[in-house]
Parts: sequence; C-alpha cells; structure tokens
Amino acid sequence: MMNLIDKALLPFDPQRVADRVKARAQVNALEAMASAGSPGAGGGTSGSGAGSRWWNPFARSAARDTLPHLGTQRAASRELARTNPIAAGAINTSVDRIIGTGLAFVASPARQVFGWSADQAEEWKAQVQAEFSMWGDDPQACDLTGEETFYQAQGTAVRGTKESGDIFTLLPNAERTRMRPYALRFQLIEADRVGNPKGVMDSDEVAGGIKFGPGGRPIAAHILDRHPGAGYTAKSTDVHAGEWVDFQGASGRIRLLHHYKKRRPGQPRGVPYLAPVVDLIKQIGRFTDAEVEAAVINSFFTLIIETENGNPSPVFGVGNSTATGSGPQPADEIALGPAAVAGLAKGERAVFADPKRPNVNAVEFIHGLIGLIGMGLGIPREVLLKQFNASYSASKAALLDAWVHFRSERAWAALSFCQPIFETWLAEAVYIGRVKAPGFFSDPLLRWAYTRAAWPGDSMGSINPKDEVAAYTAAIDARLMTRERAEWELGGTDWNATFDQKWAEHQRLAKKGLLPVPKAGAAAPQPQPASGAQPEPEETDDDAA
Repeated sequence: MMNLIDKALLPFDPQRVADRVKARAQVNALEAMASAGSPGAGGGTSGSGAGSRWWNPFARSAARDTLPHLGTQRAASRELARTNPIAAGAINTSVDRIIGTGLAFVASPARQVFGWSADQAEEWKAQVQAEFSMWGDDPQACDLTGEETFYQAQGTAVRGTKESGDIFTLLPNAERTRMRPYALRFQLIEADRVGNPKGVMDSDEVAGGIKFGPGGRPIAAHILDRHPGAGYTAKSTDVHAGEWVDFQGASGRIRLLHHYKKRRPGQPRGVPYLAPVVDLIKQIGRFTDAEVEAAVINSFFTLIIETENGNPSPVFGVGNSTATGSGPQPADEIALGPAAVAGLAKGERAVFADPKRPNVNAVEFIHGLIGLIGMGLGIPREVLLKQFNASYSASKAALLDAWVHFRSERAWAALSFCQPIFETWLAEAVYIGRVKAPGFFSDPLLRWAYTRAAWPGDSMGSINPKDEVAAYTAAIDARLMTRERAEWELGGTDWNATFDQKWAEHQRLAKKGLLPVPKAGAAAPQPQPASGAQPEPEETDDDAA
C-alpha cells in the first residue's frame, strides 16, 4: 500500500513509487516470517515486536507483562500440545513424571503434639487413610462432574496448568447420601473461564478476573458461566456473564483454589509452561515439515528435459508450438521403463532432479535446538527425546537433573492441589463425626498436627537396579534412611501398606522351608524374640567395665 509520500511522488515518478512499495513489501514479508506464530509481546523470538529489529524492553509490573498476552499464549500452547510432537512430549513427560499414577495420600500426624505412642498414631493414620480413599477413589463421591477420581484429577490439574498457565478448583458441597457421606466435591475450572466482568479493563482492584483486597491479597475470582471460546449459541448473549466466588468463605473454609507457578510478586495469573519456547518449537516444526516434504519429493524419480527455446518437451505430453502460433499441440509421451532407450530432440538434455534430501545434518541440527528447548523447560535433552545413547554416567546425570525439576514440581502440586483439598475434607470428616480429632476446631496447633500428610508418587526408576538396591540397603542398615522412604523411592509403594503382605509371604516361606539361604560370609540371622517378648538390651562398654 502507498503512503502519503508515495501518493505525492506517483504523478512524477511512478517507477520509483513502485520500487518503494515493493521494497516495503519484502521487508514486511521477512518480518512476518521472523515473527510467525509468536505468542510473545508483539512478535519475534524475543517478543519485542517487529521481528525484534529494535529491542527496547520496558520495565513493567508483573500484571502488565503477562496479562495482555495470555490469550495468545494459551492458544499457541494448546495448539502445539495437540499438534506438535516436541510440545506434546514435553508436557506428557512432565505430567507423567510429576503425577504418574497419582500422588498417594499418607497421613503423617505429628504424634508428639498429642503425646501419642507409635501404635496410636498408626491406628489413627489407618482410619483416616481408609476414609479418604473411600471418598477419593469414587468419582461420584469426590468429583462434581462424576468423571475423575481424586488421583486422576491431579494429572488434569497439572496438565491444565502447563498448557494454560493456571487452573482453578472449585470446592462446592453436594448432597450427602447413606453410601456417600461426604458433601465435599471438587470441580476443575479452565483458565479461560476466569475473566473480568463485562470485559472491563484491568486495574489495581480487578485484574485477570481476580479481585484484590487490602495489600494486594486475592479475595475472589470472577468465573464465567461458559467458556468464551465455546463456539455455540448460549442462552445469554453476554459472553462475560458470571459470578464472583470468594477464595475463602466467612468461616475460613476454602471455596476456590488457584493453581499456578508464581514467578514475580504481584503476578495475578500464571504463564503457560511452553511460553518461553513456543517460537522455537514452531520454527522447528516448519523446518521439519520442509525437510519431510523435500524427502518425499526426492523419493519420486524426477526427470527434467532442458530445451534451448524453453518450450515443453514431448515428455510432458505436448509438442512444440505450430507455425500458426496456435500453442502447444499433443504429442506422444516419452516413457521410461526397463532397458528403455528414449530419443531426445536436438538441443534437449535429460537432467535428473537431486534436492540432496534427506539432509544428513538435519537430525544433529534439530537435536541441538531441542537442547535449547529443554533448557527453557527444565528437562534435559535426553529425557525430552527419550534417547539415552551416551554413557551410563551421562544418562544417570540427565535423569538426576530432570528429577530435581520433577521433584520440585511434585512438591508444588502437593501443596497447591492435594493438601488444601485434604484439609478441607478432614474438617468435614471431623465435623460429621467419621474421624475422631479432639481439639480440631478449637486449637490451631492441634489442627495443624492432625492435617500433616505426605504425598509421595511414582519412583524415578532405575538404570542399574542391582547397585541402587544395594545402596538403599546399606543406607537402611546404617540408619540413614527409613524403610518407608526407601520403598517409596525405589518402587513407588507404601511400606506400611505392603507390610502385612510381606509378613504373610515370609511366614508361608518359613513354614515350607523356602526362606533364602544366607550367602557365604554373611552374618548369621539373629533369633527372633517370642511374640510379645522384648529383646534383651545389647551390652555396652560401661557394662563390660
């Protein structure tokens, strides 16, 4: 398009105007290519606008830096998670490693606060875990939609946070029944369904659908009645219709949870996990598409006939133009076949197309870029690619480095999703009398002691199980690690839950004389005390003296 200067020059120098317009079009095309698919703050790989030709960042608040671009970032992140193997693999790997089969609930009451014995603590722990499992294992009892168990919802919540930046959990009450005595339910709310009422602009009081109180404390979220991108006709024409839901009720009960990784003070909403690498993933996708297309073209036997005058050769099914200038005329095709001899006209030369594909350097180039993506996501390249072609020590180091990231994410998921829901459930369990917890509603210290819990998940896995089991055994024997923790880390199972089965197996093997024979040089097994008897104390140096 012509600007004012072009319009003024047009009557005097049309060619110069044409050159100016053409030059601008070429620059705009290059800038569009550089910023294609960018979800950042205006385009380009660094999100600084105009293909990053001029990088002039400006210091803004956390809300100003994140909120204007969240819609585009969410859409780009979800699109890549659905259609791009690198993005889908990164998110799937994260969810599988963080949640896997689910973070298990292990009650851990602070028995020292109550003055309980170990047996009393185990008895209370067993009862609470059974009650919580009764609620959490039944989708109809815990999920308002009746679709997921508590443990399945963990993965959905983490996946939603990764793809969209954040997700919300509503904790409403439903009707109690004889077989489902708990009223508590959870309902996951996607990030897009929380927005400002009537589409008002963000302010210090309301930003990103979050209402803030004194000191910037979030006090409520505005949940839309329907997803703004639903695409079907709604009963109400107002896409911003919804209601405010307080994060806490008047009694202090949690009504709404907001799950996101907070990176800066005053950040009202979360940023998608893929946001720093979306541009790079998109460009790699375009590169691989081009390489695959070139390889497909190369798989065809392409023959090009060069002529002096540029007219189509008979190999294309047409002849040269006639003397009357009526255009190309039909001619016999030149067929290629086994031992075929094809004659070419004078001035024609056969050239075979060779686009040099597949590119032998493409894999190494792509893997190098995936390494950059892994740095941005906190996942080593080996784990992201699922390829462990290096040495054992290098592969082990990659797994350990990834596990540091996944363990941190798992702790966040437990604190953000699992623990608040458990505490809300336990308050109801104590209130309706299904769990005995004296002082729960009167003493904050006792309430804290009752609600202590651990949320272990699947183990990291082993590259060399024999050596790792030996290392854990040595740590247990040296009193540096408990058997419970060792079993969680090695196999992802609860030592207390499997103890009865282990004891039953041991008794059956002993009865049949099938216990393992001690290896040569191993210490002889110590005789077990009779049932109810206390083992004799070991002699100390003072006793010997």
